[in-house]
This record gives sequence, C-alpha cells and structure tokens, in this order.
Amino acid sequence: MDLNKVMYIIALNEISGNENVICRFSYAGGISGYSFGRSQFDVKHNSKAGEFLKENCGFTAGDIERLLRLDKNINDLNEKLRKYRKEIDELDRKHIKEMVNYVANLNELPEFEDEKTFVHLVDYHNQFNLSKNGLMHNFIKSKKILKSEDIYNFKLGLKWGKKAPQDVKRRYLNIENNWK
Repeated sequence: MDLNKVMYIIALNEISGNENVICRFSYAGGISGYSFGRSQFDVKHNSKAGEFLKENCGFTAGDIERLLRLDKNINDLNEKLRKYRKEIDELDRKHIKEMVNYVANLNELPEFEDEKTFVHLVDYHNQFNLSKNGLMHNFIKSKKILKSEDIYNFKLGLKWGKKAPQDVKRRYLNIENNWK
C-alpha cells in the first residue's frame, strides 16, 4: 500500500487538500479543539498531539494551555508551528502507517473488492475509530466481500451520516475519484 497516496486521500478528506493548513491550527467547531497536520491532530482530544508540540516543536505548557482554552489570538503559535513542517509530515506518515496496519490486522476481515475499499476503511478509522468488535468491525465481519458502497451506506446510517450526509458523500467521492 502506497502511504503517500493514503496521506493524499486523508489530506483531501480532512483539509480539502489544502496543504497550507498542515502547519496552521484550525478549529472545526463543536466539541473540537485546535487541530493541525493532514490528519487534523486535535490538541484537546489527543494528548499525543500536545506532547508532540512540546517535544518536537518547542511549545511550552503555557502555549498548550492557550490552545486548550481556544484562545483566539494564536498568530504567534501558528508562526511557531510553521517552522516544523518536516516533523508534522513525519507525524502524519507515522499516524497513517499505524492506521493502515491497524485496519489490515483486524481479525476476521472479509475479502475486499479492491484496494480502494481498504482505503475507505482506513478513512473510516481516521474519522470515527474502527474499534475491534465495535459496530463497523462487526458489520464487515458479516460480509464475504466488502465493497466501498457498503462502507458508504454504513456511514450514512450513523448519527453523523444522518446529520451530515453531504460530508459522508464528499469523503466517499474524494476516495472514489482520486484513488488511482
């Protein structure tokens, strides 16, 4: 599996392919916190994101606290983050490799119609967390051959799919139209 291609797809789905966003904190609203990178590492909900900023980007505990408070004036923190594109790219690559390995090593996987179907499943894991023996895992274990449309229809049946079917469709079409 070509990790660069998977990174490209995740970037399309998470940041609309806008690479300028990789090294800038963005706020999606709702219960989210500030996020960065292709994979949109959420500082509020992912303790590893804050640790990464401290250990690899020179962020202080005070800087992290400002991000957690959703401080509106973070231009200085964006400037600091911009200097660490290489490190953020490595974090994204490591994260995506871990997701690919996680999904590939789930037990009782069905046959996949094609590689693109597997990418849909990795994208599902990135967005929702595909838990072992959870809803999606149990659903796919019931299939002989898993197709992209199966994942799409499953997502439409979720709370998020009912609330934002256009987002489910956008992510689906990004993969369908860009995985070559």
